Amino acid sequence: MPVSNYAATTPAVDLETHSRVRIECYVRSSIPPTVSEPINDVVERLQRLSEAGQIDTYQTTHWPPDHPAVKMDTATDDRPVTRGELVATFEQWARQHGHSLEPAFRRQEVQQAPLGLECDEPRERVRVPFVSLAIYEDDEGTDGETLRGVVPYTEQPQTADEQTYTVDTWLSAVEPAGADSLSHNATHDQPTRLEGQQ
Repeated sequence: MPVSNYAATTPAVDLETHSRVRIECYVRSSIPPTVSEPINDVVERLQRLSEAGQIDTYQTTHWPPDHPAVKMDTATDDRPVTRGELVATFEQWARQHGHSLEPAFRRQEVQQAPLGLECDEPRERVRVPFVSLAIYEDDEGTDGETLRGVVPYTEQPQTADEQTYTVDTWLSAVEPAGADSLSHNATHDQPTRLEGQQ
């Protein structure tokens, strides 16, 4: 699958078209040592975007669990969002803009065996990249915010013009000119190690 190059056009998720931007950086809870340095580089690049005033804030957090630990039956369910629910929100953004989250995100069915018991009921597992960025913008006049984009994502999926923005290529496209980039350590025609799946 083609991956965008660094001379690509402006990405759909462009920081210049939004104000008061917050970025949530989702990282797997366990990562191989070979990936920890590139992820640290991503965090440093987010710091530089913040210092340059291109984003207001950013936060690094682990992906939430696949499923809630305890099923809540109350009407006021205040449990944390699950990975599946979070990715469903990301997928909705992608559909609304004619994009796709594949190949970095994938859904697959797995057989579940709770408490070691055999069970024929399949459940869905969401596979996520090592690192992903969710870009939020404050809503004017309210306390809420709107999801403006998710990286990695693919523009014009399944067409001749298909183009995938990885975390690295997207950061390279939105960073101020002259900013250091992961591109020095990654090939331009292959997905980076950050796009591995879980």
